[in-house]
Amino acid sequence: MATSPSESTLEKILKIQTELTAAKPDVPLLLDLITLHSKELVSGDGAVFELVEGEDLVYRAASGTASNQIGLRLKVTGSFSGLSLQLKETLNCIDSEEDNRVNREACRVVGLRSMIVVPLYFDMEVLGVLKVLSAKPGFFTENDLYSLNMLSGTMAAVLHNAYRWAEREKRLQSMSYLASHDTLTGIYNRSAFYDFLRRGITRLSSNFISLSVVFFDLDGLKQVNDSYGHAAGDFLITQFANRLSNLIQDHDTFARLGGDEFGLILMSPEPKDSVVSFLINIAKLVEGEVLFESKSLLIKVSYGIAFYPEDGKDLESLVARADERMYENKRERKKN
Repeated sequence: MATSPSESTLEKILKIQTELTAAKPDVPLLLDLITLHSKELVSGDGAVFELVEGEDLVYRAASGTASNQIGLRLKVTGSFSGLSLQLKETLNCIDSEEDNRVNREACRVVGLRSMIVVPLYFDMEVLGVLKVLSAKPGFFTENDLYSLNMLSGTMAAVLHNAYRWAEREKRLQSMSYLASHDTLTGIYNRSAFYDFLRRGITRLSSNFISLSVVFFDLDGLKQVNDSYGHAAGDFLITQFANRLSNLIQDHDTFARLGGDEFGLILMSPEPKDSVVSFLINIAKLVEGEVLFESKSLLIKVSYGIAFYPEDGKDLESLVARADERMYENKRERKKN
């Protein structure tokens, strides 16, 4: 039988509730806060927010050890989270290797042995599922379930209000859209980038196309923020995003990964040399002067590219190689 949370736990819950209700009505920001604080509240190894998209549950926010699984897709049917949605109940898996309700293979991919899943509803509207996980079996207690349940109402309410605000102010009608797009630039966000990259790698086995992963980093953004303020930095970010968006094809995926970092997924039948030439050209085209409140700012960008399968056949290898080459390019640019 569960006992009430301790006074210190109640204080933590109240603090989280206060921070969530005071936060901007920005769905990606709120999802990040929810996963981070939920993990910390029950001392889990990681946490994810799963959004229902058709027949899939998509990891649209992740923290801790689950961070590298952002964008992962699982089927609603046959999943532990899907069961919690069906039952509208918070569920506790003590050991994924012994619990027949779970997708055991998916648990192994994520690296969890125990978890709590909390379905989030507002009235009758399904918002998604919060999953807090641990690599240890039997890690979570009844008090942990109680604590997350206490938070669930606030989490659902702030997400619902943020969605309704965006629907009213920006004429957006999909929680999926809000959770997969960057609020500042309007392009895809980190979770969407990794979602598309995972699906792109899967499709390569049956298509005669090449896949390239490109990472971009805006040079000098910190100096712009320090000299002219964050409004100027945000302007520089949006100008870069707009310029590059106009230079790529509809089937390419361009996303803001966070801060001054961006990612591009190119899927093309063109040979490697043509892809490199294209990248060199668009990097030159996006650079240049922009005016912010009569102040001259310069868009300068470093980039790195990785090719499937030469640089890796899995997401982690491709991302690491593109990131490594981007920083090599940044160092070379500083020398010159």
